[in-house]
Amino acid sequence: MSYKQEAQELIQNLSQRMGPSPYDIAWLGRLKDKQRDESLWPELITWLLENQRPDGSWGGEIPYYHDRIICTLASAIALHENGNGIAEQAVKRAEKFLWQHLHFLHRDPFELVGFELLFPTLLEEARTAGLDIPNHTCGYGKIQAEKLQLIPPQYLYSPKISTVHSLEFLGKKGDSKKMAQAVAGNGSLGNSPATTAYYLMLNGREDPRGMAYLQNMRQVMENIIYLYPFRTFELTWALNNLAFSGLPITEFAGDAIWNELSTQLGEMGIGLDPSFGIPDGDITSVTSRLLLLAGRNVDPAILARFQDKETYIFKTYDFERNISIGTNLHAMETLELMAGDYPNRYKVLEEIVIKLLDNRIFNIYWIDKWHTSPYYATAHVLVGMLRHDSFLTYICQPTIDWMLHTQRPNGSWGFYDVGTVEETAYVLTALLYYHQHEPVKKPVLQRAAEFLAASHQGPDSDYPELWIGKCLYTPQDVVRSAVLSALILYEELFGKV
Repeated sequence: MSYKQEAQELIQNLSQRMGPSPYDIAWLGRLKDKQRDESLWPELITWLLENQRPDGSWGGEIPYYHDRIICTLASAIALHENGNGIAEQAVKRAEKFLWQHLHFLHRDPFELVGFELLFPTLLEEARTAGLDIPNHTCGYGKIQAEKLQLIPPQYLYSPKISTVHSLEFLGKKGDSKKMAQAVAGNGSLGNSPATTAYYLMLNGREDPRGMAYLQNMRQVMENIIYLYPFRTFELTWALNNLAFSGLPITEFAGDAIWNELSTQLGEMGIGLDPSFGIPDGDITSVTSRLLLLAGRNVDPAILARFQDKETYIFKTYDFERNISIGTNLHAMETLELMAGDYPNRYKVLEEIVIKLLDNRIFNIYWIDKWHTSPYYATAHVLVGMLRHDSFLTYICQPTIDWMLHTQRPNGSWGFYDVGTVEETAYVLTALLYYHQHEPVKKPVLQRAAEFLAASHQGPDSDYPELWIGKCLYTPQDVVRSAVLSALILYEELFGKV
């Protein structure tokens, strides 16, 4: 099967594949059986015991301190509450890990979603429960207060604000009656298993909608995952990756998919799933661009809803603390296709480019709030810059030099301890685009393509967690689409790998 055929099948058979989330497993493991003083699902406690890392932590494959610490806190609390005496040593190892690594939080490129809200609350909850852990928040106590000042009190429990995805930060102060009004049609709070479990803990599992949501997820999905469901996000991000393959996007999806996206893209935008109910600027931009590439019409006013009228910069969600590099890049890419239909289009494009260049780290690379690896944001921004204006090729020369000099001997790239298939796919795609402006030595590109081809395992491919949510996660088939796109583009330019 060719890479193109595999990509076509991938789009037709997306199934929201994602690995297990220790953070969410811990929250579900805290739910009590009403007849017995133990977890409602004791197998989840067993999973935590069996999946504690040798250093005492839980979290993604690649060490990332925010992820390891939030997952370890949540897991230690669950084991303390429902370990029934067999988890004492595991909890002690977790306590030791927290003492030894809490002060390394500043080393990560970016914090996790809602971390400033969740972390201080979980620390306080663990200390109240008697765990021997640090009593400082590394500054996040102050940041939590500042974040809450951004959110009008009347919106705190709103199902239309992204905070609903992290309401467990309220701890004992949560109002289950107000939360009941925010429950989505699928029974969840913010499509978050963890938040839904927290809500059920508060109300004594009295809301059958929440239980039905968790039970359905457990039946449908192979793992307890961080986010469920996320159909629109998975579909649009996979298609967006394939848009870089050099082939028309209509080669990968038929009218049924374009009709689906057109229908979902309402006046207020589009969110990560029809059940989520909160449009965001990033998915709205990407969906709009894809529809335009597919020959469909998009009302420019949909995109304008996410733009700050004074700075011209685009937001992902209301009340966010940090702008997203990716959100603004995707808005720029969409505006490029809207021709003269968008108000002050040239001025907006100019301001986005300036903002992107101003946010380059050390004048070399970019970091986005939704992904741990600078290669992800940098590769995407570089391609966007090259498409916008070939003059930017020279401005981005330090970025190109960084990419070329950080390739590993096996042909891969990786910002952390090892090279990864995902990061290599992004960099190879960016260098292939750059190669069409300025020549890149073919052995660099060939080694990368050979690494991807040798590592690619088709539908069974599995990738380490690099995506930023409340914990790290990986939308497996979104990453697979990036790999396939890079390989298709390479073969379009150079022939079979």
